[in-house]
Amino acid sequence: MAVRQPVTLTQVAEAAGVSIATVSRVLNRRGQVDEHTRRRVMTSVENLGYDASSIARKREARIEQRMFNVELLLCPLAEQKNMLLLDFMAEALRGVQSFFSRHGNVRMNICTWEPDEIMHHEENEMIFNRLVNADGVLVIGNPASEIIDRLVEAGVMPVLISTDRQDIPLNSVCFDDFAGGVMAARHLVECGFRRIGFLCGSDKARSFLRRRSGVMVQTIDSLGFENFESRTPKTSDDSEVAVCFREWLESGHCPEAIITSHASAAAVVCRELKSCGLSCPEDYSIITFDDTIDNVFGLEITHLHIYPRELGIKSAQRIYQMMSSSGKDDRPYKIVLPLELTMGNSVKCRAK
Repeated sequence: MAVRQPVTLTQVAEAAGVSIATVSRVLNRRGQVDEHTRRRVMTSVENLGYDASSIARKREARIEQRMFNVELLLCPLAEQKNMLLLDFMAEALRGVQSFFSRHGNVRMNICTWEPDEIMHHEENEMIFNRLVNADGVLVIGNPASEIIDRLVEAGVMPVLISTDRQDIPLNSVCFDDFAGGVMAARHLVECGFRRIGFLCGSDKARSFLRRRSGVMVQTIDSLGFENFESRTPKTSDDSEVAVCFREWLESGHCPEAIITSHASAAAVVCRELKSCGLSCPEDYSIITFDDTIDNVFGLEITHLHIYPRELGIKSAQRIYQMMSSSGKDDRPYKIVLPLELTMGNSVKCRAK
């Protein structure tokens, strides 16, 4: 059965005995066209089955199009001096910008929310006023519950990037960190490890805690509660992570299979092992979340691959949908992106 080809403007013009420009003026309702000509064009449109509805939709979109002001709120941990210097954050931002650039009607401003002990209270209040007057708010990092609660109370429904709130329904776009933890622990169990440890970069990062929970649940389910160990430094700063891991090594309780919450922590583990005359994977096997840091003593660390650019695109897409719907689509959505276990040479299988 032959597929019917779509009717073109040229065919409509020929059938009506007018120019293509005249057909366009009639369908777009622009310029002066006498009533007799308009009727001939519309009759041809109807007889030929031309899809004039798409023209109308585009016209309405142009009429209704407006400029949207979006605030991207950065919420760093105390030890993070500039979030956008982090590869993950920079790539997520590029994703947001790439989506907005496809539309010519979004202006985005970037601001940072710091605790009052770091930033003057008056400055935070100025930022808050900007947020409540914006058309849309994207939040990335580790926002304190207080700022999110204030935004919700003020009628602002932000989109959370790479974080989530389980206690209240909010729009969020994040990775499936819990499932990633399960995946990493299961791989180590399948490689014959009987004890698994998790080095958590910070207990203030919700994504790190979900990753730890996934590792813990899978380890306990497969090996028993006593075969899971976890350590958390004071902050996610590399120097604090190094101190925490060295103390763990010296305690004699550090498992031979370690999962770290983020890539720089894995690099710290490798350096500390080397300084103690140990190595990966001969003495300790390592898996990390996030894309690994290149050239750590020649290792390609097995890791849970992420797509931060896609995270940014999905987040921008969601906030744009919310702004364009003018309150018609106010149901919160949680978008969860999968993680992919990418094999390297940092895990040495043990005999079962």
